[in-house]
Amino acid sequence: MLDFLISLGWGTLSLSREKAEKVVDYLIKKGDIGREDARQAIKELVERGEEERAKFKEYLNGEITSLLQKGNLVTKTELHELEEKINFLEESLKKVEQKVEQKENQEGL
Repeated sequence: MLDFLISLGWGTLSLSREKAEKVVDYLIKKGDIGREDARQAIKELVERGEEERAKFKEYLNGEITSLLQKGNLVTKTELHELEEKINFLEESLKKVEQKVEQKENQEGL
């Protein structure tokens, strides 16, 4: 889901290399830019797009984290920690039950 949202943002915030090349080709044909400048322009457009994508991803991660905190939802890490605690408590309970059972068996003999 996160990748899908990032892809949407990527498409709206930046130019793909293909789109950048089309824009620059149009400018070359029109005579507004030379071939050497075109290569640099494509490079700059793609780099700017990558920067915008990284900024958008960081922003989106912050928003998702904020929503999780506001909604009192647990993260996968927190859930995993709780599962480990439950497993530990279950094992501890089994040991106590075994000791009680052994004591009962000894008293019954």
